[in-house]
Amino acid sequence: MSMWSNIESTVTDTCASHQIAHRKKAGSSPIEVEFKIHGQGNLHGDGMAIWLTKQRATTGTVFGSADNFEGLGVFIDTYKNQRPGVVFPYVMAMMGNASVKYDKDHDGKENEIAGCSARGIRSASVPTKIRLTYFQEKSLKVDIQYKSEGEWTECFETGPLTLPSVAYLGFSAETGELSDNHDIISVTTNNKYVNKGYTEQGSSTTPDKGIGRGKQFNRQREGGSWKWFFFKVVVFGA
Repeated sequence: MSMWSNIESTVTDTCASHQIAHRKKAGSSPIEVEFKIHGQGNLHGDGMAIWLTKQRATTGTVFGSADNFEGLGVFIDTYKNQRPGVVFPYVMAMMGNASVKYDKDHDGKENEIAGCSARGIRSASVPTKIRLTYFQEKSLKVDIQYKSEGEWTECFETGPLTLPSVAYLGFSAETGELSDNHDIISVTTNNKYVNKGYTEQGSSTTPDKGIGRGKQFNRQREGGSWKWFFFKVVVFGA
């Protein structure tokens, strides 16, 4: 097991700012992220994203990261634009092929492959977590914890999809005219290859220490299917 902890806030409670964190990984395994979305006032936005993409993250218009990405984006959208009948906050997944643009005006309606409403995930009274489990070329399952500690709610499970064989695991967040805090508290990954119909075996635990804003991160491979190459946070704001 690998843990990425003590990561500073992705976006502070100010307007028109965004921030990106990323690492490079190979293979596939469950990813568990503890995060906290919170802020002052009754109006807030816009949300955050988890990425598994072929390219390194750069700033852009999709929850702080670039559009026309290639790979997977999982969005925790806290501000409703034009999605009648959908309760927000809303968690959804999108697969990008480097040419399809995110339908921002309609909160990703045209891009969504699966999603669920998660009312109460913002400013929850318990630790909020999201868990992504990718079954190799079978499906992606997303579970969230926000109702009570230790209680996982299945958000969705997709049909067949294929992620890049080597991709960047990244996080981004964005605020526009409104503001909010988006904190990544920890990221935990299991060094196990997940495939439906076969038993997972073996793991190791190594906490990552001294990780913070703007620091370089290098690590030796420690078995399993994961490779960590670097960690870097870049802040852009206005």
